[in-house]
Amino acid sequence: MINELSIKNFKILRDLHVSKVYPITLISGKNNVGKSTVLEAIFFSNSYAQVDSFVKLNMIRGAQASTITELWKSYFSLASSDQTIRLKINEEGSAKTVSVSLENGKKADKQIEERLPATDTLKLSNNNALGQYLSVSATDGTVKDTLLFYIGLDGKLQTEDKNSHNLLRICTFTQYLGSKVGYGSANLAELYGKLDLEGKSNIVIEALRLFDSNITDIKTIVQNGIVKLYVTLNNGNKMPIDYMGDGINKLMSICVAILANPHGIILMDEIENGFHYTMHDKIWKVIFQAAIEANTQVIATTHSYECIQGASDAIGIDSRFGYVRLDSINDQIVAKCMNAEQLKMALDSALEVR
Repeated sequence: MINELSIKNFKILRDLHVSKVYPITLISGKNNVGKSTVLEAIFFSNSYAQVDSFVKLNMIRGAQASTITELWKSYFSLASSDQTIRLKINEEGSAKTVSVSLENGKKADKQIEERLPATDTLKLSNNNALGQYLSVSATDGTVKDTLLFYIGLDGKLQTEDKNSHNLLRICTFTQYLGSKVGYGSANLAELYGKLDLEGKSNIVIEALRLFDSNITDIKTIVQNGIVKLYVTLNNGNKMPIDYMGDGINKLMSICVAILANPHGIILMDEIENGFHYTMHDKIWKVIFQAAIEANTQVIATTHSYECIQGASDAIGIDSRFGYVRLDSINDQIVAKCMNAEQLKMALDSALEVR
């Protein structure tokens, strides 16, 4: 599990240090202080070697790039690509730093030309898109793994190994759930089926009963080749879970993500979306119990005071829970970390913690 992180020159975060990341961490702060960006930095650090990592980050944000290079340019500090991104994550017993830099002009052409067949050299000189490449490296202080991302002759994003150390690419599984993005019906059904086989489906069913006490069971049903989850109601009727409302579907995705990925990291942006404010304590109780069951780290962001209060009420002063508030001070984003007991004292004193 992550216990500390540092982020430099990544989007709005020029130099952020979070001194304590808890197994269950809730992050808050005003608009445009980088809450979602912290999640994105963690996600990229654990998926840096995947050619579609930038595509995934843009999809999570709902952003559409007009060119392939725009996929990554926006991730440099204040969209300035002349600085190097540095993401350092400390986990239990290990540390990893991921660095990202953009190289331009002849240097880029020469680097990529060395990795292309000789027959493609002429095409390279006529392809302006190959005038730059992205260098991504990771190191644990002993070995270094470096990849080049560039636009290939077919116009698609490509990657090449420069120095390959595959052990650094074995990262903790990290799932990002955006504020409005969950699993597709088929993926959700597959993951729930896995939990059912493992005897953990009752945890999910009991969680959904917080919203509707009429739910008695959840089944995977295939009709016309389409796989869907159906809830069984106490009158015997079955209904596609898609029809049950945003809150139930979001809680279903959260529970399944946590339980189906033991020892992983689940990142959740604006976790309060889709939930009535009176439900936050119950939802956090479910999240906490599922995370402990699966030994999965949960890092979530929120704007909601009720969400923060609900998490504190549900989890109490358990040392596995903590809170991080991001603030902008003199144009610098800083992190204030509180353990569960400190957060409870602040809330009990009616202090503004958001």
